[in-house]
Amino acid sequence: MSMAPLTRKLKIFAWVAASVCGSAALVAGAEPPAPQAGITSVAGSLAAVSAGSATDAWAVGQTRTRKTLALHWNGTSWAQVSTPAPGAFGSLLSGVTEISPANVWAVGSSNTSSGGAGLVLHWNGAKWAQVPTPSAGISGLSGVSAVSATDIWAVGSGGTTTRETTLVLHWDGRAWTRIPSPTPPGQVVALFAVSAVSATDVWAVGRDLTATTGKTLVLHWDGRAWTQVSSPSFGLSNGGSQLTAVSALTGSDAWASGLVFTNGGGEGTLLLHWDGASWTRVAAPSPSPGGATGGSFLDGVHMTATADVWSAGGTFFDSTGREQTLLLHWDGKTWTRF
Repeated sequence: MSMAPLTRKLKIFAWVAASVCGSAALVAGAEPPAPQAGITSVAGSLAAVSAGSATDAWAVGQTRTRKTLALHWNGTSWAQVSTPAPGAFGSLLSGVTEISPANVWAVGSSNTSSGGAGLVLHWNGAKWAQVPTPSAGISGLSGVSAVSATDIWAVGSGGTTTRETTLVLHWDGRAWTRIPSPTPPGQVVALFAVSAVSATDVWAVGRDLTATTGKTLVLHWDGRAWTQVSSPSFGLSNGGSQLTAVSALTGSDAWASGLVFTNGGGEGTLLLHWDGASWTRVAAPSPSPGGATGGSFLDGVHMTATADVWSAGGTFFDSTGREQTLLLHWDGKTWTRF
């Protein structure tokens, strides 16, 4: 129910992440940015980004010292902003969504002696504060998406030390409540991302992991209940596959990204498309610079338009774990490496 941190020094490139994985609505001719103490790097890792305008964006993750991390973009520079960091054994943020400059939500987990717990933080325009959430056992939250200020979804996993289940929370403008969600019979079942199109159209994706293999997991909210939707899985004899991100534009146009395990022990990219009737795999570049033991993976996907979709991840060379960034673009016909 917790994520191992990547303790590497990250340079902050202003709009690379925001244009790929954020919910960006960039506004031309925005007001001049407010002054803030800018930074060019921070010791830690970033997991998610959300942009409200060209002069207002947030990126979240975890510091090298295992504390929550939030960075703010004002149109000129990134600055680190103080965040609550509960948990004696560390905490992290893995998802963020901006509704307005004074209404931003971030989710993640905190670790204590009794295990992980879901973590929700709220930005009111002046400071970040922790917001109570329902108890879900040993739990963690991975993604968050908003339809409006009174209709927000957060997803992750909960359960016990022997069984992990899907976890879905909803904000109605007053409190976070747990909403029943399907959990396949796998031992380690989790949701990693959520994308809300409307009050009656929300997608969540993740994995269904058993002792022998992993399968993709897709859930859908129709305004009344969450149901599991059939999704193709690959590489079942090699360890299977999983979905780590989802972005929906309309009820008949959505993308999910992730990875599939390959014969040689490596990984390959996985991109699925929803056309209103079914999820199908779409061919995409999957470089493997390290040969059979290397591979590629995708961690994020963002739809700007039907013919303008970005997916981001990385390639690794071999068991040493050396990585390079990977950026793919969909032009309405094919995925190409950018």
